[in-house]
Amino acid sequence: MDLENVSKNALGVPNSYTVLLRDVAWLSVGYPFRNTCIPGDSGMLSCFLRDVDNSGELQLQNLKRVEDASPNDSHLATQGDVVFRSRGTPFMAAVVPEITEKLLVVAPMIRIRVNRELVSPDYLAWYINGAYGAVYFKEFATGSGIPLVSKGVLEQMPVKLPSLKAQQAIADLVKLGRKEQEILTQIVKQKNLILETEISKYLESL
Repeated sequence: MDLENVSKNALGVPNSYTVLLRDVAWLSVGYPFRNTCIPGDSGMLSCFLRDVDNSGELQLQNLKRVEDASPNDSHLATQGDVVFRSRGTPFMAAVVPEITEKLLVVAPMIRIRVNRELVSPDYLAWYINGAYGAVYFKEFATGSGIPLVSKGVLEQMPVKLPSLKAQQAIADLVKLGRKEQEILTQIVKQKNLILETEISKYLESL
């Protein structure tokens, strides 16, 4: 779905304004383990770079627990926070869904806690993951081997903000587009399965 071609009138989008991310959100780098982190069933549920996939989803089912962590509040994420995969391309942001405990964000991940009166977390994640973010990160990411977006660079990212109502409308359209794509993918899989079954039946009848 090309949201750039959706008319403003259709979305009910009033004139937007541009802010720096630091003006509408609080950013903090994740917990820095001094030594190798130790997995453990009784430890804290933790979020590493690998836990945000390339579609901008936090893979809750893959999260591990780690022992011997002594974080402060800036290292912990709750529902509605955005976690940012700051190292390696593509750079991706994901919204923390409903969880029953606080999530330890591990460096070099960055936690973004938005001002909910100004920004929708879903809109911000979409904005960071889209064309606007890609252009910005291409210019300001550092490192030739494994590129990195620092907290300072992310804080300086310009963000276009329509009204909260419009932000939510955009986020809802994105979710519908993803759901549509999932359904289409399943349809294609089912069609291919039926085709393979019919071909196998034909070959066995020869």
